[in-house]
Amino acid sequence: NVKSRPPDFSEAAIWYRRAAEGGHQAAARALASLYLTGNGVARDEQEGAHWLRTAASSGNRAAQVDLANLVLQGVGEPDDITSVAGWFEAAALSGDLIAAFNLGLCFAKGVGVHQDETRAAQWLRRAAEGVAEAQYMYARILRDGRGVAADAQQARAWFAQAAEGGMLDAQVALAEMLLNGSGGKRSPEAAIQLFRRAAADGHAGAMFALGALQSSGEGLPVDHVAAQKWFAAAAERGHGQAQLMLGRYFSKGLAGEHYPAVGRLWLERAAAQGLEEAADELSELAG
Repeated sequence: NVKSRPPDFSEAAIWYRRAAEGGHQAAARALASLYLTGNGVARDEQEGAHWLRTAASSGNRAAQVDLANLVLQGVGEPDDITSVAGWFEAAALSGDLIAAFNLGLCFAKGVGVHQDETRAAQWLRRAAEGVAEAQYMYARILRDGRGVAADAQQARAWFAQAAEGGMLDAQVALAEMLLNGSGGKRSPEAAIQLFRRAAADGHAGAMFALGALQSSGEGLPVDHVAAQKWFAAAAERGHGQAQLMLGRYFSKGLAGEHYPAVGRLWLERAAAQGLEEAADELSELAG
C-alpha cells in the first residue's frame, strides 16, 4: 500500500508566492492563509493581511471578507477600515449571512461606518435567519431596545433559537428570562435545567447563577456548601461577582469554612475587576 504523503505547506508557500506575485488572486489568498495559520511559514498576521489586501484590492470577494474579518479583530492598516463595511455589504447583499452578521457588527461598533444601532439591528436580523450568534445578538438588541423597540417576548424567542443552536450565552440569557418571567411565563425549573446544562459546559455565568440560587433558596433549597462550590468554580474562571461572593463566604465562614486570608484574596481579585462592593468590603476588613 502506498501511504499518502502529508501536505508540504513549505513547498506550497513557494508556489503560492510565485503565483501571487504574478497577480493570481486565489494564490494570494491561499498564501495569506498560510501566514495566518503558520503552516509552512512563520506565523505573521501582518504578512497575511498584506496578501489578503493584495487579493482584495484586485476584487477577490472571499479575500475581501477575510481581510474585513481580520480588521474586526484589530489586524490590518487604517486604510483597510474604510473598505470593510463595503466588502461585507457586497457579500451580504448576495445572500451571505455571515457577511450580514459581520456588517451588523460594523454598524454596532462603528467600524468603517458611522455607528448606527438601527442598521446594526437590521443586518443582524437578516443574519439571524441562519447564524446562531446573530440570533443571540439580535435577541439582546430586542431585550435592551437598542436600535429597535424593546420586545421581551421576541427576545426570548430568539434566545431560545440561539440556545438550540448550541450557544451557551443564549442558554444562560434564556434561563434568566425564564427565571424572572420576562417575555413570557415564569419557569424556574426550566431555568435551572438550562443553567445546569451551561455550567456543565463550562459557562462561568451559569455557575454563578446556580450559586446564587442555592444561596438564596430561589428555585433550589438553601445549601451554602453547594453555593460556595458553584461560586468557587465561577470565580476560578474569572467571574467577578463570583469572586466577590466567594470572598464573602470565606471571610464570614458562611459554608463552615472560615478563612479570612483566603476571603481577602478573592475580594481583592473582585476589586481588581472594578467591583466597588468588593473594594468597600476590603476597607471594612482593614478597618
